[in-house]
Amino acid sequence: RLRKPRSFPPLRRGFGRSVNLPAMSSTETANKMKIALLKYPKRAAMQAQLKKIPPGQVKVQINNATKMVSSQQTILEASIKDFQERIPYNCRAGICGACEALWQGKRVKTCYTPVQDGMRIVTLDKEMEMWRQGTADE
Repeated sequence: RLRKPRSFPPLRRGFGRSVNLPAMSSTETANKMKIALLKYPKRAAMQAQLKKIPPGQVKVQINNATKMVSSQQTILEASIKDFQERIPYNCRAGICGACEALWQGKRVKTCYTPVQDGMRIVTLDKEMEMWRQGTADE
């Protein structure tokens, strides 16, 4: 005797009856799509840009440490390899902004900015630490 295959109700999307996915705003959805579509081409473009930079050593300061580092890398790569400084990141393609730090008073995306001689970078967690110290002294 053959059994009849068991049928499952179809998945319903919308109105809270969908698959258990976390709720995301339209901006979060757009950012996830943007990262998924653009991260590999943008990473490849950054690697090509870094190869065009003449090889050598440049002096870079991240927070309070100063070192000579290879000129053919991004600030994020230098912070990880040379400074052992943890800068949070997500896409590594200059899209999401999770890796931002301060350079000359402006925020830069460290995963998409090549190191330059004389750079002074302040990571955002260090900036917050300095701000907290300043408010604690008052």
